[in-house]
This record gives sequence, structure tokens and C-alpha cells, in this order.
Amino acid sequence: MTQSKPMNAKMQWLTYQLRRLGWQGQLAILLLVATVVIFFIVQSNNADADRLQLVVEDLQRSVPVEIKREKQSNYIAKRFYQALPSENEANQKIADVLTLIEKHGLALNRSDYSTRAIPQSSMVLYQIKFPLVAQYPTIRNFVTEVMNSQRTIALSHINFKRDDLNSDVVSANLEFVLYTKAAGKE
Repeated sequence: MTQSKPMNAKMQWLTYQLRRLGWQGQLAILLLVATVVIFFIVQSNNADADRLQLVVEDLQRSVPVEIKREKQSNYIAKRFYQALPSENEANQKIADVLTLIEKHGLALNRSDYSTRAIPQSSMVLYQIKFPLVAQYPTIRNFVTEVMNSQRTIALSHINFKRDDLNSDVVSANLEFVLYTKAAGKE
């Protein structure tokens, strides 16, 4: 019981001093304590980072460099380019898309084609743009069949528009991209 009285007296004195400082003083003390805590946390993290740096340097010295990764990377790139159709096959691939349009009973009034070589690669990109007007499920099935039958064609843009809410006919602007390997780059 005698210990609690001096402890109570000290707590009361500390509480009195804190109240005397006001909220500005209390905030300053809180910020000072937080700064000290953060300082010690940063110091601890720096020590851990220094230890980890030493471990990394030790591992770099003891682990040999593997040259196989570069060979594997070249192998993957070679297989990728082998999977692409040649630039000479592009017209046939585009004709296959047009055949699918007819198969789905869609009418094609116009289409735009553009070709672009991709810098720093052996690929040529063909952009095929055309509008279609039909029921939504018909256009969706057409797009799905193109994607499933032509592995090197990607759908890059599709935009639907319906003029009348009561109509089940939509206008769609489609843009496909055909990836081919450049002629002479086997």
C-alpha cells in the first residue's frame, strides 16, 4: 500500500505537468517520442539491409553464372517465330476471315487493311478493320470462331452500337490484328 501512494503521487504530478503544457505541448512531446521510435526502427532496418547485402555479395561470389538461360531464351523466341505464319500466308489468313463472315451470314460492305513492320523484331502486323451489322449473338459467334480458328489473329478493338432499343440488331466495328513473320526471316 505504501508503494501505490508514491506511484499515484508521481502519476498525478505527471498528469498535472502534461495538462499544463496544453495540446500544443502534448503534441510536441508525442512527435518527439514518435521521432525517436522511428529513428530506432530505421537504424534496425539499415542494419538488416547491411547484413542482407553481405549475404547477397557472398552468394554472387559463390554461385556460378548460368549461360543456359540465354540459350533457353533464344530457343523460346525461335519457337515463337516458327509458330507465326509467314508474311506470304497473310492474304490466305485474311481470306479465311472473310470466308467466316460469309459462313455466319454477315454482309461486309467495306474493310480496311494496313500493314506495319514491328521494329526490332521479325514480325509484320496486319490490321484488319471492318463494320458489321447483325444480331449480337451472331457477331459474338463470328468473333469467337475467328479467335479459335486463327491462332495468330488477335481481336484488338470491338465497338457495339444499337440505334433502336427495341431492335436486336447492332452495329459493330471490329479490328483484328494478324501477326506474321517477315518474309525472308525464317
